[in-house]
Formats: sequence, structure tokens, C-alpha cells
Amino acid sequence: MRRDAENATPPVPENAAGGAPETIPQAAPPPEPNRVTLNAGLLIPVRLVDGLSSERNQAGDPFQATLEKELVADGFVIAERGARVEGFVIAADRGGKVSGVASLAVAITCVHTSDGQAVPIETDIFNRHADPTHVQDAEKIGGAAAFGAIIGALAGGGKGAAAGAGVGAGVGAGAVVLTRGAAATLPPETRIAFRLRIPVTITERR
Repeated sequence: MRRDAENATPPVPENAAGGAPETIPQAAPPPEPNRVTLNAGLLIPVRLVDGLSSERNQAGDPFQATLEKELVADGFVIAERGARVEGFVIAADRGGKVSGVASLAVAITCVHTSDGQAVPIETDIFNRHADPTHVQDAEKIGGAAAFGAIIGALAGGGKGAAAGAGVGAGVGAGAVVLTRGAAATLPPETRIAFRLRIPVTITERR
């Protein structure tokens, strides 16, 4: 039979003079790690690393960004400026070929902290819409009409000029129908402030 080394109580040493046993000072327990909470509504400003476009991206595509300034909560620096941030394309709509406007929706989902943690977060969605193209469409139709008038005039004078203008306008309108509007884009280096949607508690890593 032997003493269970794991559960045995170690003998208390006596002092050198053979008197009362010495009291061994106990080591202080390590302090609890710090915990901080990022509250809902906190703005997290980032700068995009990857460029995004409704023309080439689709829902689920990941993208990279960096913190535009350090992230601070309760007096602690959670993440330094330039820290890596990750996000996803939530939706990408290329828009209709006549009246639809392209759009792009994105959100960030993870922040890398100063102590090496990848902290999942949930933010409001940022939406980018393409500029309307009605003015450009009008210019296409008008330009084609003028070009048609020139061709008609060369063919047979005033009456031909009017007919040519009508044909030209038809060609211009067809060009608009067949041409998709401008893409919604977020170029590299675009700055966006995302708003935290739900609070996140972070425990310091040691």
C-alpha cells in the first residue's frame, strides 16, 4: 500500500530547534483577468483593404479591413489602430437594366484584439447604392437622336432629317434597355463607421 501522492497531505516541517512547526506562507491567487464590455451602439470605424463591387461580388464574400483608430472600452485598449477586421458581403444587387439601381450591403463580423483574440461581433449593415443613371440615359437617347438627324439630312434633306432623328432616338432607347446601370462600389481605402448591434464582453487573455 502506498500513499496517494495526488491526495496526500504533505507533512508540516518543524523548525530547526525542534519547536512548533513553521507556518508556510501561501502564494496569493493570481488576479482575475480583466473583463470589458463593448456596448451596443458603439461606432467601430474601419478602412477597407479589399475593394467591393455589386458587379463582381455576391452575398457571402469575405473582405478585410483595418481599424481606423484604436478601440477603447472601460479604460482598456481592446485593439490598436490598424488591427485586422473581417466582414462579409450581406447582399449584392446588380440592379435592373432600365430603372433598377445597383446596391451593396456589408457588415463586419470579427475584430482582432491586442492580446491576439479573434472576437466575433455583430454590427448594423452598411448599404451603398449606385448613383442613378437617368441623366446619362437621357444623354444617350438625345445623342443618338442628333446623330440620326445628321444621317437623315445627308440622305435627303429636312424630311429625311426628321425620320433619321426618330430612328436615332429608337436606337438610343434600345441602348439604354440593353445597358445595365452603374455598379455600387466600395473602393479600397473606403472609410466606414459600423455600429455595434449587440453588446460583446471580452475577457483578457493571459
